[in-house]
Formats: sequence, structure tokens, C-alpha cells
Amino acid sequence: MIFLFSLIAAFVIIILIVAVRTVLFVRAGQGKLLSFQSHLPKLERAPLQVAQNLSAAIQIETISHQDEAQNGYENFRALHALLEQTYPRLHAALSKETLLDYSLLFTWAGKKPELEPVVFMAHQDVVPVDEHTLEQWTQPPFSGRIADGFVWGRGSLDIKCQLIAVMEAVECLLAQGFQPDRTVLLSFSHDEEVLGNGAPAIVDHLKAKGVRVRAVLDEGNPILEGMLPGFKGLTAPIGVSEKGYLSLRLHVEADGGHSSTPAPETAIGILARAIDRLQSNPFPSQVRAVEPMFKGLSPAAPLMLQVAFANLWLFGGLVRRKLVRSTETAAAIHTTTAPTLFHGGVKDNILPAFAEAVVNFRLLTGDGVEEVLDHVRSLINDDRVKIEPLQGYAWNASPSSPADVAVFHHITSVVKELYPEAVCAPGTMLGGTDARHYHQISDCVYRFTPVLVHKDDIHSIHGVNERIPVEGLHRMVDFFYRLMQRWTSAE
Repeated sequence: MIFLFSLIAAFVIIILIVAVRTVLFVRAGQGKLLSFQSHLPKLERAPLQVAQNLSAAIQIETISHQDEAQNGYENFRALHALLEQTYPRLHAALSKETLLDYSLLFTWAGKKPELEPVVFMAHQDVVPVDEHTLEQWTQPPFSGRIADGFVWGRGSLDIKCQLIAVMEAVECLLAQGFQPDRTVLLSFSHDEEVLGNGAPAIVDHLKAKGVRVRAVLDEGNPILEGMLPGFKGLTAPIGVSEKGYLSLRLHVEADGGHSSTPAPETAIGILARAIDRLQSNPFPSQVRAVEPMFKGLSPAAPLMLQVAFANLWLFGGLVRRKLVRSTETAAAIHTTTAPTLFHGGVKDNILPAFAEAVVNFRLLTGDGVEEVLDHVRSLINDDRVKIEPLQGYAWNASPSSPADVAVFHHITSVVKELYPEAVCAPGTMLGGTDARHYHQISDCVYRFTPVLVHKDDIHSIHGVNERIPVEGLHRMVDFFYRLMQRWTSAE
């Protein structure tokens, strides 16, 4: 009987702990909205006009190839000419600097130069289109065609949409006679897709001038519907950090010869086994890595999710099993392993004397480059497999920017104005961005692309049928039109 009473008492205590933690967790997650009185009229810009301007930019093939010799740099000059023609007020009112021949830095001088400036970012370049997928495109990838309520083409989501939206917003603000209190910097690199030098050059240029930046906004996750298991509504994850990056070259040398008398293991076989070991032993999941996002989403989540989010000590295993069912949410809770390149052999009847592969890792905060290297060496455990980081393709996860400051609350406030049903929360950017370089000169670096994207369309980024809704693009312009007023105010 005593045992039964003890069991009941323990159960009641656990229930009380769960309930109290849930209430406190949800309360802590309630976002702060900041009011702002604009003295300007609402955005006056026809959605079709914005779509046409993006369409024209998409038609200019500013492709960044891994092999720089393949790049058509004349296309970047053509894009610059198009932007100058499309946004005459911007080019007349803002000073323009060109770094490394093609990266652009615009300066919109504020009325109070003593205030720290703010930065709005995008990149001009796009990834190539795989020729084998051309027949799968509904519209040609560089047509910029406007059809079925979308603007189609490479760069429509990544990330010429943001480049155009930022410039549209500035053009519209200038048309209203607006002059910011704080200086506005527009940073548009030309080689983000190959992890290039454009953004670092801009940051070094600003550092040399002693510039310290109040806040930065670069591309990031869009507004998404139904991305979290059990959460049906719109989520707007504002990136306060991004994962680290590491690409490793694995290569094996072996005796060649005739395929009729093969050795027990070929170079390809040895390398394939090494890659299999890496993929079969993923990095452990860390559900607490997304706890800040859970907290931000919790006020709008169903009760059972609120309870689970608030009590990971009890339900962490269940939450993890839910998250790993989706590639997107699974990537948010562990360092990922992705073999991306594999080469070996020259002919079907010749034993390969050499094989190599590239494996890409996106590092969760806490998993440093050296720790990942040690993990890889330990798993492969084969001296025949040589492992070396690709030069320039290794860095740790970025620092985390604060989510309880005015510049962050202004972002979420504008999102709520345009998408009242959306729930905002701090998140981690899974891919790499130019924003990571700005941590050198700013404590508040954020990543967000303010457009509602259907879950199925996320995979069109770097893939097939990349497209953006015309209405969503127009709301992007409105987002920057409103946020620029807020961020540049001296108040």
C-alpha cells in the first residue's frame, strides 16, 4: 500500500512539474511586438511591375561556377546596368562602390551620421542549372517567365528576389522623400554561391573605415507552412545563427591493372566503404539545439506540442523521433553528412589506380571543425584513405545573435503586420550565407527571406522549377519598405 501511495505521489509530482514548466515555457515564448508610427503612405508599387523587374534580372545569367574560368563576368556588368536603369532614384541618391570588380556596396547617408548604420544584404549570383534536368522545368530556367501567378527561373528564390525587393523598397522610399536617420548600407556580393571573396572584401572595407554596424539582415529561411510535425500554421524562423561548414576530400591510391585479375579491394571499393561508414554512423541528434525555436513557436502550438517542447527532459526522445522524419527538421538537430562528389576509374576494363570523393558537413553549434575531423578519422579507421579539408571550406558555426533586442522585435513586428497568422521564432540557418562575415562588425546579424513559400517549393532552390509567387514578391518589397523605416529611426 505504501508503495502504491508513493507511486501515485510521484506521478502527481511529475504532472505538476510538467504543467508548471509548460506554463512558464509558453509565457517566455510570447513574442514582443513593437509599435511604430510611420509618416509615409502605404507602399505604392504594382505587383506586376515588381515581377517584371525580377524577371529581367533572372534573364541575365549571373552564374557562379565552381571553375571560375567558366564564369561570364560580362553578365554581372549587364546586371549592374539593368539595376541602374531600373532604379534611377537609388543610383542618384546613394553612393556606389564596387569591390573585386563586381561586388556592390551602396551607402545611403543618414541624417545622423553618429548613429551606427544598418545593412541589408543579398547576392547577385546564382547556381548553374543541371543540363540533365532541363526537360523537367515547366518554364525555361533563365526565361524569367511570369505565368500561373509566379515568376519562374534560377534566382527567383535564391536570391535575386531579395536583391530586387531591397532595391524596390529604397526606390519607393526615395520617391516619398524619405531620408533615414541612420545610414543604410546595401551589400550585394557577386560570388556567394561559391563561398567567394565578395562579402569578405566588403566587410574588410568597412572595417578599414572603422564602421561598426547596428544590425544586418541577409537571406535566410522563408515563411513556411506545416514544416514542423504537428504544427499546421505558418512559421517564420528568423535566423540568429547559421551552421558551420566543412568539406573533406577523401582519396585512395591503389595498384591498377587489368580488370580480369582484380585485387580483393580496388581504390573505388576502399573509398566506397569509407563513405558507407560515415553515412551509417551519423552525428548524434541534439534536440535542445532547437529549444529557442520551440519556445518562440509554443504560444501558437497545440497543447500536446507545448507540453513536449517545455519538457524535453521527459519527452525529448519522442520529439527527436518526430523531427528526424523530415530532412529539414532533422538537419536542424545534428551535424549532417553528405557525400557530394565521387570520381574514380578511366575505363570499364582497367582497375582504378585512384579514387576520390568530397563529403560535405554542416556543423551544429558545439561540433567544431577539429571535432568533426577526429570523428571522420575514427570512423574510417583506414590509413589507405587520405583525408584532407578543402582549402577555404572549413569554419565553425556562427555566433548566435540576440533575439531579445529591438532590431529583432522590429523584424517580427513587420512579419506580423504582413502575415498576421505567422508565428515568429529565432532559428538556425541550415545553409551558409554571406552574413557570417558580418559578425566581425556587428552583434546583431540575422537571416530571413520574407516570403511565404510552399513546402514543396523549398526543394526548387538549387533544383528544378525554382519560382516565387508574384504576390509574395510584392509583400517582400513591403516588408523592406516597412523595416527600413523602423531600423533607421533614431528612436
